[in-house]
Amino acid sequence: MFISKEKTDLFFRLSISTTVFGALFQIIPASLTMLGVAGMVVFLGIQLYQKETREWLDYARLLLIVAFAWNYTINLFGASYTHLPAFITKLSLIAFLTLYIKKIMGPLQELLQNRHLLLSSFGKDDLSYILADLATVYIVIASLFKILHWELGIVNGNFLLVVGLFSALLSIVASSKELRS
Repeated sequence: MFISKEKTDLFFRLSISTTVFGALFQIIPASLTMLGVAGMVVFLGIQLYQKETREWLDYARLLLIVAFAWNYTINLFGASYTHLPAFITKLSLIAFLTLYIKKIMGPLQELLQNRHLLLSSFGKDDLSYILADLATVYIVIASLFKILHWELGIVNGNFLLVVGLFSALLSIVASSKELRS
């Protein structure tokens, strides 16, 4: 049975939204939040299965979602031995971010190697895309920090969320048509 890419994307995003709202605001019952967690794993698995060419980033993303789902489920039910799922979630987050940043930086490295190409093609669109990607990374990390109650000195979920939202604002400003005149 084949499910269209649009449907799996939609259901995956709905699952993420349900899980994040349930975890951050605790307004959604635990059963609905668990349904969101299960939906993330299932629909991301379907997307990966149906994808013609798979990259390491796809596997790292699936590992991150599965590790997060496992960690969240263990914490939700108050089970003991929560250190192993938290450790695996942290490692999978590091792997995902490393591969994601490598994917973002690949085209930018090509531009930096050829200075003429850099000056002629690097415009406001490229800047807005880079800022949008950075905003996405910061917001995803901030969500994980808030959901899993992680803190590294002054770096916590609130700090990363502010940085991510500020990057998103700069991305919107950089892509504004009024500024392109």
